Amino acid sequence: MAPKLRLGLASKLELNCAEEPEFAAMDSLADVVANICRDTRESSCDERIAVLRSIGEHCVYGSELRLLLKKKEAPICYVWFEPTPWMDITQGLLKTIYVNKMVKAGYIVKILIADWFAPRNYKICNNKSKVRNIGYYNIEMWKAAGMDLDRVEIVWLSDELERHAPDYWSLALDVSRKYTMKRMASFYVDPAPFGGPQVLPAADIFYTCMQVAATLCQKLQADIWLFSMDQWDIAVLTREYCEDIKRETKPTIMLHNILPNLVDDPYLDHHYLYNMRDPKWNIFMHDKEHVSHRIRRAICPPKVAVSNPCLEYVRYVIFPWFRKFEVQKERDGSNKAFACMEELIVDYESGDLDPVDVKLALERGIYKILEHVDDYFNSKAEAQAVIMALKDQIEPTVSADQLKIYRQNEDIIHPGYTPRYHDHEV
Repeated sequence: MAPKLRLGLASKLELNCAEEPEFAAMDSLADVVANICRDTRESSCDERIAVLRSIGEHCVYGSELRLLLKKKEAPICYVWFEPTPWMDITQGLLKTIYVNKMVKAGYIVKILIADWFAPRNYKICNNKSKVRNIGYYNIEMWKAAGMDLDRVEIVWLSDELERHAPDYWSLALDVSRKYTMKRMASFYVDPAPFGGPQVLPAADIFYTCMQVAATLCQKLQADIWLFSMDQWDIAVLTREYCEDIKRETKPTIMLHNILPNLVDDPYLDHHYLYNMRDPKWNIFMHDKEHVSHRIRRAICPPKVAVSNPCLEYVRYVIFPWFRKFEVQKERDGSNKAFACMEELIVDYESGDLDPVDVKLALERGIYKILEHVDDYFNSKAEAQAVIMALKDQIEPTVSADQLKIYRQNEDIIHPGYTPRYHDHEV
């Protein structure tokens, strides 16, 4: 499965430990926008590499990154994004932080909205205009979060495929010829609707070929790609394909950090193999009223900072947004403001900080951010229109094609297997 593949290819990756993003102390979303949208200053090669390292821990073949940045003062970085009506805070808040940091450092940032891939989800209708409405919702959410979209280009994959169809499809077909079905199935990392990769729809097999082809399409003129960590194996396969065909120009691929699931499940690799749309594992951009319930159910083991999901949320959301983390200690009523993650970890591992106090402080911080997002949508007529249009894009039931696939594959796993249907509302 995918985790083993990642470990097996670790020697091909360059690990870069990320430092905390530097933002001025702020109390409102307006302060966030004013801070992260300052005029781009000229950055040295080392400074621009440091920016990418603060965004993600891994870079596929990062040794080439320095050569690239020495040659180009303003490299083109494409951010891969698949439109979703279930936009969680990794896709909304973290991506806003990452994109603004790259813009500020002098990168030319383009977000590639892979609208062609959204209908793979059986809950999303197969209609280009309706899928694009979902993308508009995602864009509006980034505006609410403070993304500097004035200096970011939005690129729709469907438009690029129409313009460069001969180049793209010949490349996608060649990728499909190089690898077996078993190998392609190993890259699928969302088993919830199916029970395992052996019962995948064919669309999910070919998806891998299409994504590799999009990454390598020279017409896009990408210098750097930014994927999320759950697409590690796709990034590695892209480079592997380049080596197989002895391609001279190989893409540099950064993998940005993602938030872990909040509820521990011993049967899942909770950083990768969980259903991103399941509310019990995630916080969504319109989840202001449910933040308290989500975080109070979250795992936060006392005196354990490693793989602690609540502390990961503090690291990647609270510190970048507020530059501090304020905790009120229930036992004596005192307040303490932490200026960095290292300081927080020392107190937490010593037992000086109670998990309940940390969770309450995290809850207040997340609520405050999402409150600003809600205010944006409540005050903008165009944002409200996007939300109304979004409600018509989701299929209310499992499609007939999807049911057929389930039934055809019931006996593949074991006799008597009952498919699990997940119907999530917007």
